[in-house]
Order: sequence, then C-alpha cells, then structure tokens
Amino acid sequence: MMTSKDFERHNYEYGDLIVTCPVHISKGIHKKDNEQILQYSCALLNSGGGILRMKNIDCNCGTQSKSLDMWWSGMESNLATILSGDDICNYFDFVGNYDDEYFYLFVKSAEHLCTVDYNCRLPTDTATHCVTYKSAVKLCSTLGSSKSLSALPPIPTSFEYGQIEESLKQEGKQIQFKFLTTDNELTKRTLPEKVSFYCSRYISAFANHEGGHIYFGIEDSTAAVLGEEMNESDEARCTNLIQVKMKSIIWGDTRFSALKGVHWDIKFVPIFHCPNQQRRKVIVVSVCKMFGGVFTSCPESYMITKVLQSDSHYPKYGIRRLEFDEWKAELLNQSRDVKSLHSRFVKIPLRAPQSRLVFSLPHTLQAAREKVIKLSTGLNVYPKNILQSYGNETMKKIISKLACTFSEEPHLIISLEAWGLEIERPFKPPSVLSTLVVISSLYGLHLVCLVSNVATEDDVWTYAREIAVNFKKVLIQHGGCISHLGVKIHVLDINTSLILENFQGSIDVDIYPQTYKLREDNLDDILTALTIALASYKNLGAEKNTDSDYYFLLTCDQLELLWCHQFTKELWIHGPPGSGKTIAALEMIKEFRRRGCQKEEILYVAENPLLCSFISSFSLCQVVSRRELMADSSSPDIVLKKYSPVKNVVVDEAQNFKDRDGDWYSLLEKFSQQNVVDPKSIDRGYFWVFMDYAQKVHKFEAGLPGLIGKNNFMLREISRNSKEIYDYATKLMESSSGSSANNGLPVTSQLGHEYKSGQDVSVVKCNNSDLKDTLYKVLKQFTDMGVDLSDIAILVSKKAEAELIERAVAEANILDSIKKNAPDANATDFIDGKFSVVPMETETNGPSKQLVISTVREFSGLDKPVVIGFDPHINQEHANMDKFLLNLVTRAKDSLVILTTSDQMANKLKIEN
Repeated sequence: MMTSKDFERHNYEYGDLIVTCPVHISKGIHKKDNEQILQYSCALLNSGGGILRMKNIDCNCGTQSKSLDMWWSGMESNLATILSGDDICNYFDFVGNYDDEYFYLFVKSAEHLCTVDYNCRLPTDTATHCVTYKSAVKLCSTLGSSKSLSALPPIPTSFEYGQIEESLKQEGKQIQFKFLTTDNELTKRTLPEKVSFYCSRYISAFANHEGGHIYFGIEDSTAAVLGEEMNESDEARCTNLIQVKMKSIIWGDTRFSALKGVHWDIKFVPIFHCPNQQRRKVIVVSVCKMFGGVFTSCPESYMITKVLQSDSHYPKYGIRRLEFDEWKAELLNQSRDVKSLHSRFVKIPLRAPQSRLVFSLPHTLQAAREKVIKLSTGLNVYPKNILQSYGNETMKKIISKLACTFSEEPHLIISLEAWGLEIERPFKPPSVLSTLVVISSLYGLHLVCLVSNVATEDDVWTYAREIAVNFKKVLIQHGGCISHLGVKIHVLDINTSLILENFQGSIDVDIYPQTYKLREDNLDDILTALTIALASYKNLGAEKNTDSDYYFLLTCDQLELLWCHQFTKELWIHGPPGSGKTIAALEMIKEFRRRGCQKEEILYVAENPLLCSFISSFSLCQVVSRRELMADSSSPDIVLKKYSPVKNVVVDEAQNFKDRDGDWYSLLEKFSQQNVVDPKSIDRGYFWVFMDYAQKVHKFEAGLPGLIGKNNFMLREISRNSKEIYDYATKLMESSSGSSANNGLPVTSQLGHEYKSGQDVSVVKCNNSDLKDTLYKVLKQFTDMGVDLSDIAILVSKKAEAELIERAVAEANILDSIKKNAPDANATDFIDGKFSVVPMETETNGPSKQLVISTVREFSGLDKPVVIGFDPHINQEHANMDKFLLNLVTRAKDSLVILTTSDQMANKLKIEN
C-alpha cells in the first residue's frame, strides 16, 4: 500500500497538477481551514484532476487513528454531495496516516461540472431541498416566459386569530408556513430581518417549481394562524428588505431583474380578534414560476487557476470561484448541440468539465483508431521522420534505444513537438532537447525529457511537470478522457553513461495508487481521447458565438496525412472534390505558425481569386494567385521584398494552374528552399502541393512535373456533398467516359456519411429567351423554402456571362423583389421536397455574405449549400466538358439545379439516380 513517505520520495516524478492547503483533523470539516479541502477538491475535479497535498497541522498534537477516520468520513460525505451521489471511490484516493506531516488526495477528473453548493432549491410537500447536478441542468436548460402571479392559489383577505384557515390546512409544494416569534435562533434580528433571512430558500424553491406563497405567522405544526406582531414601520422595513433580497436573487440570467407585482409580491394580511388588541399580520411573500433556474446567490464552484510569479518562469496553482454566467455555461456544456448537423455527423459525447463540442462523420473515430492512432510492437515512434529531424546524433540513438525497451509489447511513443496536440508551451530551459510521451500497455504513461548540460535541475523538472500537466489537460478537455491518468516523469541526461539502465529500472516502479494501473478499457479511453484531441479542428469560417463554438474531426485520411507526414518536406496531396484538401492545407499552415513561422514566411498560392480571398481572410499567411506570382517574378525588387522571407510554400488546386506565364513550379520550389540552412529544421523547407487531376478542366499544360519520384498521398473520403449529389457526380462521369477511375472520382473514393438532403439534382431545359426568367423563379423557390441568398451560388461558364447576370440582377432589383414578395402558390416547382441548409466542416464558401455569381473555374475549391448551374458550355478544343461538369456539380453541398438551353446537354445531364 502506498504511503505519504512514498509520495515524498517520488514527489518530483508526478506529472500532475499539485496544490497545497492546511488541514486540522481535530476540528470539524466546516471549520475555515478544513472547508478549503472541499473547495480545492472541487477545483481539481473540474480541472482535469491532480493531487491535493494537505499539511497535517495536528500531526504532533496527540491525534489518533480514530481522529483521522472521523474527519475523513465526514469529508467523504461532503465530497459525495459535490459529485451528486457518484461513487467517490472512482474519483478519490486518500494516502496518509494520522501522524504523517502530509496527507495526499489523488483526484481524477469528474464527468460533469462539480459544485460545492448550488444555492438553488426545489420544494417538497413539507420543506425544500438542495438540487442535484441533474436537477440543476434541467432547470437551467428549461426556457420560457414567467407565469403570472394570478395563477397561484388565492390569498385570504383576512384571518381569525388562533383559527385554522379552511384553505390553508396543509403545507404543500406551493404553500409553506413559518412562525417567527418563537424562533430562538435569530433572536438578535428584527422581525423584518428574519422574514428576509428565511424567505430566500422558499423563493428559489417555489420559483423553480410552480410558484408559491410563504406565509409568515402561521404555525407550521398545527396550521393555526397566530400572526407576527408588527407596526407600520416594520411593514415598510420588511418590504424594503424583501426588495433588496429579490435584487440579490439570480433569476436564471444575471441581467434579469424581477419586478414587484409582476414576478413577486408581498402582502400584510390583517388578523382579527388578536389578544390584548395586538397588531398582528400574516406576511405573505409570493413568487411566480420562473424558467432558467432561480438561485439565492451564485453557485459555489471552483476551478484551478494559474498564479504567475515574478521570480520564476513557471506559475503556481491556486483556485478561483466561478462567476454565475461561466458556471451556467459550463453546467450546460454537455447538453450543447447543433441539431442541424445530425443528418451528416454524430456528436462525440465528451463528459469531462471544460470539454469541447465535437462532431464527426459516423465512422471516422473508429477508423482513425484502427488505422492511425494505435499501439504496436517494434519501433513505434511518431510522427514519422521525427528522428531524422534531430541534429544531435547521440539523442537520436538514445531515443531508438529507449524505444527498444518497449518493442516487445504494444506501445506508442509520441514526440510532443508534433502537430495537433495544442499543448501549451511553458518556458523551455536551454538544456532541454526533446520531450516524448510513452503510452505502454504494460508500463503505463511516461513522459521522458531528454536533456544535456543541465544548469538548474529544478527548472528542468518543473518544465517537465508543466508539460505533463498540459498533456493531460489536452487528453481530458480536448479529447474527453475520463480515466485515471497517471503520468510518470523521467529526466534523462544524454551524457550519462547508464541512461538506459536507469530508465529501465525506473519504469517498473509504481508511484500511483492501484486505481491508476492501466487496464484495457482505460488504455482504449486514452487512445480515443488522443485521437479526438489530434483530429479536432475549429472551422475558421465560423462566427465566434456560442452556437457555432464547435469542432469537427478531420477525416481519417486527413488525420493520416497530417499526423504521419507532417515532417515530409515535399509532398503531393491528391484528392477528389469534397475530400477536404483546402482544410488540410489550412491545418498545415496553422502548424507552421505553431512552429514559429510568421505570416510572411508562409506562402499560399492558388489559381482562383475567390479561393485566395477566402484563405487571405484568416490572416495566417501570405496569399497570392499564380498570375500575381508570375507577374511579381519579373521584378527582382518585388521578389526580394515580398518573397525573400518565405520558408514554406503551400499550393492549392494545382490542377487549375497553367504554365503559359512561366515555370511557377520551379520558382515556388526555389522559394521553399531559400531559407533552409539545416535540412533537419522542422520549421522550414516545406513544399506541399494539393491537386485533383479529375478537375483539370483546361487542356493546357499545368506546369506540374511527372509523378514519378514524388512523395504522393491520396485523400479518398468525401464529406462535402449530399448522397444525391455524390451519386450523381459519380454516375455522370461513368456515363460520360465509362470509367470513373480515369476521368472523375477515383474508384477508391467513398462518401463519409449517409446524409440525404431530399433533393435530387434538377435539370431544367428552357428556351434561351426564358433563361433569365427561369433563373429568377428558381431563386424565388429556394428563398420561399427558407434558403438565405448568401447560401446560394450561380455558376456560369464565362466571366462575361457572370458580369451580364450581375448587371441584370442589379438593374431589375431581382434580389429585393425576391425578399419582399410572398411565395407564389402557382409557381412551377423546379425543386422537389423540403430543404434546409446543413452546416458543414468543409465550409469553404469564401467571405461573401451575398448571393455569389461566379464562373465554375473561379469557384473551384469553394462550395455552397445551393448551386445553380447557368447554361453550362465550353470551348471543347480548350477544355474537357466532363471535367467541367464534375467541377460544377461538386460545388453543391445540398442542392443542385442546372439550367440549360441545349437539348444535347439536357440529355447528357439527365441521369437516373
């Protein structure tokens, strides 16, 4: 069994957040110092867990074993309340004896927000009681308008002293009695102060249920009316104090103020035939039913907070109490959802406090676990090529030898310099060379910090602990891990002769309680959390508000690309339309920024101005079109000023490029290498090219060299299009060429979901003279169905046609007319079924908030929920019609209508779904 002395001996090896407070086991659990234990425990539960180090003030004061038993028994009861009845043995491990100088409490992350005191109540037929976590969630998530006071049971207009009012014989969930004159607990308070003190819990309880009345002056055991003796000044004072009390109540929203006579009221009902002609009244405080949760004060809940120190690079840790709005948002965090995403995606249930809202394609998580994030024997060090990036040959050999320690059993070794972990980086001592995490089915979790020429050992151990704490935070808050996580720290000096022997001897020593021992289910939870943490990304185009504050998982292909090839310097990435090439490009650009690159040091190049504008809106990198690049290349001064800082180059939609303005490929390849001093540097020298030959519409040379000798990667999973559009695109290419492998979507491509929009692709044949009028009617039908104009793109074949339609729309005020006119019941239906826009993780529709009118070529790489193809045609000497149509069709996510004046085109497009 583990002892406190074991902890002290291995104190520096714990990769846990450790906080300290004093404790008196000879005093009650609610004494001032002892109450801190509940507050610190709550904070650790809500912050991913950790270790509470308690200084035993009474260790030399003659305490006995029974003292500790009684104290800890009371503390366990309160901790169970904080957990809302959850089995505390799954969350807490206490280490220590009554005469130890320190006790240690190992705390696992909770599975929901924990609260010491909700300050919120519900009524029973005889009293009120504190709410639990589930009740608080239900109350806070229920919305509505307050009910009227008139809906409450009627209040008698007068009473007879000593009698029982016929309508008030029994307390209930809307009626409670209280007789204050005999109250000995509050004898130092005036009657108005007593009324104000006692009514709080009833106000919260009644308002959270169906509303109700508190009758002060009715004896609660007999229901006899005795009244409270008071004068007029007492009534005025009582009214003022209740007014103040009502202002301190939180009515579901800190901005809301309850109004007297609307949401609450107070009445003083006369009592007749009082003894000695006393002036007695029954005081009735009434409150209506409210929604959103009514609290007597802010709930008492805590989280860990960092306290910066002026004399250290590293923070200390303390606790802070949550404000109401923050508490409520965190309480409802698990119930957050975006229902409109459910047709395409599944919500990943993450239960840890402060966890993210994450959506995934149905099978992505399982596929990623099986293919990408997995344990194996042999040399299982990730990311790939990380060893080659190390300039120190000694360190490279040592890592290989360390990995051999685990080679006979399943394991995974991760460099924390890797993409995707989003680990907060503390100050790194110069002696630290690299930091690795080992996940082993036999030995558990270990953090290995490799160092050389250590100047201050304490700084290195503190750094390693900070990294371990932040790694656990990522697994818990980003990945949703709720298993016991014990990370053992190892600091290894690569100049030590017995480094390997010391490490192998250390990994066998358990420093955590038995509950932290890795079991198969715990290991699975950890690897799943790691996968979610790595693969989740926030849509950069989403508005920053609560409803859109959610994440998506990369597809399994995207995750494999970024996880396994993040250190591949030159890479060609192929993928069919809708496979997320631009999303992957953005993620890699973000990774360059994380590695220290500045905006001007990353160059993004695309053919289409709209796509360039979209990427430029994120201010992550320097963005130019191919034409701008080649125009700049003719001026040495511009090249020097604009492109000399470039360290990394990302090319998108390369199949649309043309070489007629010069050799863009060689120029960009040169830019990617111009600042490389050490080829092993991980922050420069990258040249990634994203492309899809199936979308190469033009028949000119693109300027790309041959595939042979290049590092190639294929994205196969498509998530952009509805099933109807995906099936249509596939069959369109099959009917045109007989082989989707050569000219369209690769044979191995697959749709990542089963979402059906209910909208088959519509092909509308009309005369040339009716084309614009038909376009107007289609737009009108979509807006009548609730589609916003900003979710629609009209795509034409030539730029002149786009300009013509833009002028026609502007001159005829078509958009204003569409917005103002009511739906036309007699209009021709061009679209079948109902329609709703589904948000997407491939939201690459550009910065425009208006109706988009563009060419198919310029809109390549982008998408919209609704696309209207306007009379598609091309010069077949210069372009491929099949690929042109594929490009058009795959721009639509949910609904596609193609208008054509050509019988031949109509026949080509009318494919049986």
